[in-house]
Amino acid sequence: MVLERQRTGGKKKRGGQMASAEEAKKKRKVDKDLHREVLLEATASVILRHGVSGATISRIQEESGLSRGMINLHFQSKDNLIRELAIHMTRQYNDAWQSFTSQAAAGVSTPEDAAARLQALFETDFSEAVLNKRSARLTFAFRAEPDLQALGPGYIETRGTALHDHVRSCCRVLCEASGTRGDPEKVAMAIMSLLEGLWTDFHAHPDEFSRIGAVEICRTTTRAFFPDYF
Repeated sequence: MVLERQRTGGKKKRGGQMASAEEAKKKRKVDKDLHREVLLEATASVILRHGVSGATISRIQEESGLSRGMINLHFQSKDNLIRELAIHMTRQYNDAWQSFTSQAAAGVSTPEDAAARLQALFETDFSEAVLNKRSARLTFAFRAEPDLQALGPGYIETRGTALHDHVRSCCRVLCEASGTRGDPEKVAMAIMSLLEGLWTDFHAHPDEFSRIGAVEICRTTTRAFFPDYF
């Protein structure tokens, strides 16, 4: 009986140790994710104040309250940290427009679906959550950095992206239904250029920019191509 109790006690102890180890592992994962997020946000804040070239390790340390060793642990270098911020921002933007356009219709199979998705895209692209002083300033700051072009197409730009493909597919369906003369690719590029131009207008004149007006400008343009659907 004594031996049995000892064995049982040993099992409980080992079980407790395993549970503690698992909890410690989960805590380290949470801490790692939190530190990573803090560093990304701190880097964004530093870039907003000092530009990409002024985002030094010491400034990021001061803003984040974390050590140089923590930066090296998560990102290996400052350049990697800045590149990761660019990728992080791109993913946030993609998640936003994909989430809202997916609510517009089940798929881009009819011209009504395509029109609804483009309308949802316009409203999302100029919403406060997506287009604001912070996102615009960071986007244009990154675009001014030649080194970030090494990320390849799809980051901090719209050409050759899933967004471009989505607009093109909508235009293809609408062109076929409307009998519109012209290449759907060129119509899609006209819409993409309009979105880019309005973002630039916001960046230059944020306090005078009208979100409702921007959506209506996009609707007016698409109505010229597809009058039956806008």
